[in-house]
Parts: sequence; C-alpha cells; structure tokens
Amino acid sequence: MNKLSSQRGVGLIEVMVALLLLMVAVLGYSALQGNAIKITDESLERSQSLVMMRNIAEKIHANPSAIEKYADELKAAYTNTAPSNKCGLDGVIVTVLCTPEQLAEAESYKLKAELQNYDFQVQMHPCPNTGGIGSGASSSIMYSYCLIAAWGDTTPTIGTDSDADCLTERVVNDEDVVEQAGGSYHSKATCMMMEI
Repeated sequence: MNKLSSQRGVGLIEVMVALLLLMVAVLGYSALQGNAIKITDESLERSQSLVMMRNIAEKIHANPSAIEKYADELKAAYTNTAPSNKCGLDGVIVTVLCTPEQLAEAESYKLKAELQNYDFQVQMHPCPNTGGIGSGASSSIMYSYCLIAAWGDTTPTIGTDSDADCLTERVVNDEDVVEQAGGSYHSKATCMMMEI
C-alpha cells in the first residue's frame, strides 16, 4: 500500500532564483523611493525659496529708492553685528523715523539672520539679460535687478564657468570680456532667480 510519492520538494536552485528575483524587485523599489524623496525635498526647497524671494521683493517694492542698498547689503557676508538702527524690526517702538537706506540695511540684516537657520543664500545682482552689464548699465531703460536664492553647493552668483554659480554669462571673446550676457542656469545648479 505504500506507494512512492511522485512529488518532489523544491530544489535549492529554484529557491535561489526566487530569492534573486525578489531581491531585484526590492532593490528597484528602494531606488525608486530614494529618488522620490530627493525630488520631494527639491520641490520643498523650491517652494520655500519662492516664498522667501516674494517676501524680499515685496519689501523692496515698498522701499524702491533704496534698491541699491538692498543689493549691497544682500551681497555682503553675514556678520553678527546688527545695524545701529533696527527701525523697529526687533519689536522696539521707534520714536525716530528711519531713512530708506536704514530700513533697507535693517531688513537685509534680519533676513540674513533668519537664513542662518536654513541652507539658503540670497543675493541681488544686476540682471545680465536686461542691460545690467557694462558701462552705462544703470541708464538703460531695461535695467533691473535679479534676486537669486541658492541652496546646497550652489552660490547665488552670476559667473562665467563655475558649476557653483547659479547663472552663467555668455562670454563672447577670448579675453573673457562679457559684452552681452544670457543669464542661463547651470545644469546642476540648485537655485532660483526672480527679476525685480
């Protein structure tokens, strides 16, 4: 009555092939998840950057006579030395009105102090694509400033060849004299630019 069973167990080779297929699927899914997280982080940084740049642009539009002071202050390196007149931005009641330049200095300082908590850098430069380069740039009818926010390894600068620059200028001759600039993004730059 004992018949030999014709069924056989699963061989070691079949188990190894099944595990290999499972491992490939899990690794592919892990890589997909890692890429999704990276893209989500980049989207969050761009959104935060846009909100911050709009906030700065609103302050500058409210105080347009001091736009050059904003540009100078935003380009300067951050120091812990606060301006002598904080124009009430520190919560203290102001008894004497600030000049537009003092307000620009105080607002720029406060912004740079807040940015120390994040991985953002902000600068203002003459826009290269609107006549902001060369002699007589400030008299050009199209002259405007570019507000540049950068994060990661990118700096908020307009340069000619460095991968760290946010935007690149178009160099037209051998002496690297910039006659007309295009303001193109570097391919791996992590930055945003807003014309104000």
